[in-house]
Amino acid sequence: MRTFTLMGADFFSMLLMPTLAARVAAIAPRVSLRFLDSARGDVSRLLQDDEIDAALERPLEVLDWVSSVPLFHSPFAIIAARDNAAIRQAGIADGEPLPLELFCELPHVLRSIDGSMSGSTDEALGKIGRKRRVGLALPHFQAVALAVANGNYLSTVPRQFAVWAAKTLPLAMFEPPLPIAVPEIRMYWHARHDDEPPHRWIRNQILEVVDALGFVESAAGQVAAP
Repeated sequence: MRTFTLMGADFFSMLLMPTLAARVAAIAPRVSLRFLDSARGDVSRLLQDDEIDAALERPLEVLDWVSSVPLFHSPFAIIAARDNAAIRQAGIADGEPLPLELFCELPHVLRSIDGSMSGSTDEALGKIGRKRRVGLALPHFQAVALAVANGNYLSTVPRQFAVWAAKTLPLAMFEPPLPIAVPEIRMYWHARHDDEPPHRWIRNQILEVVDALGFVESAAGQVAAP
């Protein structure tokens, strides 16, 4: 019997883990899975101490003994409440780009595990001399989606999550009004496990489920109408 411990954002606990768990249960019913939140701590230290088997994260600065493989790219989409008055008054249809002025005018929700009130969207805006107002910072994507669905907020979130959220909540999706750097999501593990058969097996299961869920295709495609 073996327990594998993974770490990442609630993006993965919602979108990846249910499918991965069902797959593992069918193939290897004596294997258990445990998922920890990204806020748990430093990835390199947790891998060194074998507190986690793998981390699913944006690009990280890690030590030489940390191995990694790309999972998918994570471009951004904008989510807003389906009945957002300002967007409807502006006549913006689902899937269209939001005008820059409206994007900067409306308050934003930011997913932030460390309490910071800025992110890659603010970096992109800064390059063109613009700012937005972050009215709320929350540690989990699901909380962000709920706040947006029940308020006047916008949020810039991974496209894969936006597609999922718009199917489960009264949300509309829009294109960003400016280019935002697209992060590459990677899987990290300690190099001492590179050739360990059980560890290699769970890594392969993760890669196959990511592919089966269409994360790569949904990242490359256009915003779908929810």
